Amino acid sequence: MQPVQIQSSASRGGAKLLLCSAGAMLLLSIIGIGLEQLSWWFLLLIVASVLGVFAGWAKLAEPKYFLQLDDEGVRFYHRLGSWQLPWQSFLYSGVPQLNQVNMAFIAFKLTDYDVLLQHIPRRLAVKLMTEQRPLYIEAVRLGCATGQCATELLSEKDYFDTATQRYHGIAAAFAWRMQRLAEATGFEVFVPVSLGDAETQQLCRQINQYRLQLIRNTVT
Repeated sequence: MQPVQIQSSASRGGAKLLLCSAGAMLLLSIIGIGLEQLSWWFLLLIVASVLGVFAGWAKLAEPKYFLQLDDEGVRFYHRLGSWQLPWQSFLYSGVPQLNQVNMAFIAFKLTDYDVLLQHIPRRLAVKLMTEQRPLYIEAVRLGCATGQCATELLSEKDYFDTATQRYHGIAAAFAWRMQRLAEATGFEVFVPVSLGDAETQQLCRQINQYRLQLIRNTVT
């Protein structure tokens, strides 16, 4: 299949913001040279232009595409690295819910933890756990409401076992996080999106259709 790439909204407008902010900062600097005294509003404009330069630079550092679908599977891109889920490693993609409210993520129901745990960059795993901490806390809170959180959290060890591997350190922490999220939402892996509800649902349907198509082609 021809690779399908989904553009990231985080990277949009980075070049324009950077150039406009840099131009404004240069213009303000030239004007400021001729002023005997700088007013507070002029200083605020300079600060705003500097912040705009940093914001534009940060946008440019984000990958242009956050998701790619190809023959190998689904690949997620982050500024700190990427991970890939082969089509056979998950059952389906969907929009997760907490308290019957759709979240701003698409998520994946895994059948194989090892393909992700063995290859995800550890630096990326730490960053994702940090970025998705509010999601995890809410999942734990729901577990506490049912009286399960204390027992479940105490059962977590400094290692995590799958059917074939034992993981330690960051990989183990990431695996426990996936398991807790699955218990609360039915999904292990989450990708943040800034799409509308209809677009997000359509993306999940597209992923599921590609998965079925490619698995059938592989079998035949």
